[in-house]
Amino acid sequence: MRFSAERLLAVLQRIDAPQADGYVVAFSGGVDSSVLLHALVAIADELPAPVRAVHINHQLQPQAEDWERHCRRFAAAAGIDYQSAAVTVSPVAAGLEAAARSARYRALKTLLHEGEWLLTAHHADDQLETVLLQLLRGGGPAGIAGMPDAGPFGTGWHVRPLLGFARTELDAYAALAGLAYLDDPSNTDRRHDRNFLRHEVVTRLKERWPAAAMTVSRAARHAAQASELLADLAALDLGRIAPVSAETLPVASLLALGRARAANLLRYWLAQRGLPLPDTRRLDELLAQLQTAADDKAPCAAWAGAEVHCWRGRLYAFVPLDAPAPTAHWNGADPLRLGSGPGELHAVHGPGGIKADILARGVQVRFRAGGERIRPAGHPHHRELKNLLQEAGVVPWMRARIPLLWSGEVLAAVGDLWIAEECAAKDGEGMRIEWRNRPNLF
Repeated sequence: MRFSAERLLAVLQRIDAPQADGYVVAFSGGVDSSVLLHALVAIADELPAPVRAVHINHQLQPQAEDWERHCRRFAAAAGIDYQSAAVTVSPVAAGLEAAARSARYRALKTLLHEGEWLLTAHHADDQLETVLLQLLRGGGPAGIAGMPDAGPFGTGWHVRPLLGFARTELDAYAALAGLAYLDDPSNTDRRHDRNFLRHEVVTRLKERWPAAAMTVSRAARHAAQASELLADLAALDLGRIAPVSAETLPVASLLALGRARAANLLRYWLAQRGLPLPDTRRLDELLAQLQTAADDKAPCAAWAGAEVHCWRGRLYAFVPLDAPAPTAHWNGADPLRLGSGPGELHAVHGPGGIKADILARGVQVRFRAGGERIRPAGHPHHRELKNLLQEAGVVPWMRARIPLLWSGEVLAAVGDLWIAEECAAKDGEGMRIEWRNRPNLF
């Protein structure tokens, strides 16, 4: 059965997502997105919301401006709203293709209105290439599941309604409709992994197995179901071993799950915290460290965008922290940013806290250099700050990042943990120090 506008309508009506407040086609001008936009316009009267097109100019090809004009004319001829945006693509370690995709989706998020569906023209052959790439990279079930047909995206949803159709079906529709479309020469550049697979590998696969794209798409759906079940299992495990808070994980309970379930839970927990996932080798190394670490050791692991530390039997994970900020003068009138990771200081009127006149004169905010002493309010003696932090159970990696408020030569406050006895407000209101958006200290 061939692709048609009616079949597209049936797919859209089955998508498991909130009803669209608008349909936005990511329109490159190539054959696939041209077919999607043309078919969508044909059924526009049967849709619950309007259709529009957006074009992202990557500025990578000499013809980029001509392509943008073609897309504008196509949309005008179809009688729909059109918008374009230019992006700057900065190559990254993952390659130019990945950098262009990242820049494109960042721009598309900004162009999408609340409740709209972003429609992209990924089809079954694209899914086949994605699954093969994931297999060659050692991907797990979530990776082998390939591209989902729908998922949250920015303030709306990202929907791929063509995943059930082969490239040949779309080509046939384009020919029958007489569509004029663009041909990006970079699509034949075999230096890109996807293009190499498409022209050198998939072509040969389909000679032997003509239905390869549809068959692998079916396998991807099975992997997606398995991935959902693994996520459900991880959520159950997390609720059982960390019923109060998932900020940290108890290591003993984690390891008691067994290696496979522990690895599954770790991936889920990291993803829930918005952190990038480690590769299998790093994950295995971390679990091995946790299994063999003595009580006085603090295993840790790090990869791009994430750090994981073990302390006193619990696991912590966070974005790598910046080095402590340099000395700053602060009088409490405005929040004081401490860097991209450690949050900010606020001064709030209220009972207790630091004497208002001390803060009004201004304090120096510095970080530990060693040897600091303070007499916490209500304590009879001065104490070494090092010992206070250890006794309070402050995690080792945060001890050098706690802001210290100095009034002349006097250590007046240690973050929002302690106020010096001689600087504490005794009668009436003082200025309570609040360290907001801080990383976990305990």
